[in-house]
Amino acid sequence: MSGPFNPKILLRSPREKLGGYVILPRLIDKVRLHEKKLLPDDYVPNLLKGFDPETGLFPFDGRFLAFVGIDPEELRKTILDSPDDQSVLLWVDQVATAHTAEEKERWSESLSGSFSEPTPERIAYRTHSFPGLGDLLGVQSLGCANSFDLIDYDEGRLSLEGLKGTGGRSLAEARPPFPPFSKETALRKVRLAEDAWNSGNPERVALAYTTDSQWRNRSEFLAGRDEIVRFLARKWNRELDYRLIKELWAFEESRIAVRFAYEWHDDSGNWFRSYGNENWEFAPNGLMSRRLASINDLPIREEDRKYHWPQGRRPDDYPGLSDLGM
Repeated sequence: MSGPFNPKILLRSPREKLGGYVILPRLIDKVRLHEKKLLPDDYVPNLLKGFDPETGLFPFDGRFLAFVGIDPEELRKTILDSPDDQSVLLWVDQVATAHTAEEKERWSESLSGSFSEPTPERIAYRTHSFPGLGDLLGVQSLGCANSFDLIDYDEGRLSLEGLKGTGGRSLAEARPPFPPFSKETALRKVRLAEDAWNSGNPERVALAYTTDSQWRNRSEFLAGRDEIVRFLARKWNRELDYRLIKELWAFEESRIAVRFAYEWHDDSGNWFRSYGNENWEFAPNGLMSRRLASINDLPIREEDRKYHWPQGRRPDDYPGLSDLGM
């Protein structure tokens, strides 16, 4: 090969699919180039490598191998012995762990459509791997960026503006944790939402929603942040000494269901406890794109109140709904 290595030409994007699998076409390219001694040194360490417990890194090749349950050396040999991609795919389909088309799609989307948790370790690794990019994006955004997008940007397939994203894929507004949710990240998302609402700050709360977020709150329908801010301002002008507890009910992929109860009084000193259920749907960057809330108000006596922490964030050691028998 004459001239410098051009990954945009010689390597396919990790997003490209073969037989429903992302990563596989790119992996085939890397194995063939490596055999010809044309794969640059910085691509070699992760070639066909699995999870590294020392660094915590899980290269994409390893993620594919773990999903299909194939031995890396057997795959390498098959790629080198096969005349084309379809022959490789035929072998993969014969020996791989069986997955439905829907399972393949969910797995592929979990890699190609999800943002990354901006852990200190991930930020440090990416700052080293993509010099200068943190200055262009901001280090937090660099930590949140989708890994496929970073590769496509680095190899010239994606512009900087494309990497920054727009709408529900905007890096600048990314709010971890991101979908698809685990129990741990769903619990964290619920607590972050509770904390924001307990601030009583409409502008702060609205920033957790997409600019075109759709709401149904009781019988009121809202669209977009401006309407959300106006709604919350009205709400907290009427609902005084507001205190809220939310609790995770269920989660799946990009959706979370919660139950909640908040206590408040009106300007005549009448106390209420409002019980409700919410269904949330999130954009890839962690902003909520849809909120559906059903709420009922129960008049209570002041002496029957259960929430007594100083107004603001509920202390970590304060009981939750289940602990309070609610």
